[in-house]
Amino acid sequence: MIPHSKPFLGPEEQEAAARVLASGRLAEGEETAAFEHECAAFCGRDYGVAVSSGTAALHLALGALGVGVNESVALPSYTCAALLTAVRLQGAKPLLCDIDETLGLDPATVPDDCSAAIVVHLFGARARMPRHGAVIEDIAQRFDGTTGHATRVAVTSFYATKLMTTGEGGMLLTDDPVVDVYARDRRSYDNRDDFATRYPYKTTDLQAAIGRVQLRRLPGFLERRKRIARAYNEAFAELTLRLPNLDDHACFRYVVATPHRSALESHLQQHGVDAKRPVYCPAHHYVGGTYPNAERAHNEIVSLPIYPALLDGEIEHVIESVRSFFQAPFNKGFRL
Repeated sequence: MIPHSKPFLGPEEQEAAARVLASGRLAEGEETAAFEHECAAFCGRDYGVAVSSGTAALHLALGALGVGVNESVALPSYTCAALLTAVRLQGAKPLLCDIDETLGLDPATVPDDCSAAIVVHLFGARARMPRHGAVIEDIAQRFDGTTGHATRVAVTSFYATKLMTTGEGGMLLTDDPVVDVYARDRRSYDNRDDFATRYPYKTTDLQAAIGRVQLRRLPGFLERRKRIARAYNEAFAELTLRLPNLDDHACFRYVVATPHRSALESHLQQHGVDAKRPVYCPAHHYVGGTYPNAERAHNEIVSLPIYPALLDGEIEHVIESVRSFFQAPFNKGFRL
């Protein structure tokens, strides 16, 4: 079975991890500080605050923006549970908005009176930004240096299947020293003279050391993803599929849309290709409401394997398997 997602890890990551293990300093330290600095520079921000997950980064971002209990936070209806979780952790109310043609939050649906909005560059496509004073830019699926600097605060995730990984982990990015101080204060609860509600959100030097290697590899990862996506688009051009526009895309996911999504997914599974819905359960399925664009996306979109560790022969097999569903012969002269 060709996996849907797979991290790319090599000897350099092993050496970085071994270096930290040999040092005896596993918790947050010099490696974490260096990782924060390097990620901030990559995104064109002044500060990076490494935390335990992307959800933790979102939670801290909401607090840093002053979102209070029972205040509303706009977020896309077609998104995973992490956004809902962060909003609920802050004691705020999720205000779901339907999606637009980018599959991201439709800016026209964001009300002026919400306390904040979370915008996700879903699957690597560039989302449109609402005109709101408190926007959190979620760049976990487009951590490519071209996003994350349009708002007061941005967040990312370094989960195992993201564009680069530390296994688990995330980061808050900002130019605002007040936001930076807030996030650093709240990510650790011990050794304080005062009491405030703080959280066990720190990352480790072990994760940071791996992340620093992954960050250096990231440009190559992104280029490999784009080459795979272009090969897919070329191979599927005449099929009855809605293909992604790759003109401005980080290719975190390669998603196609068809009314026959379920049948195509089953066909691919039978042919050894792990294709799946890229959003397991959209937010409106948890909290209710009618969001036709999000519901259509959930019913029609299927995600194909795309990651740097995907071998040329595996790419060819994915292409052949998709085309066989539409009974379209595949030219074996495949090249990236």
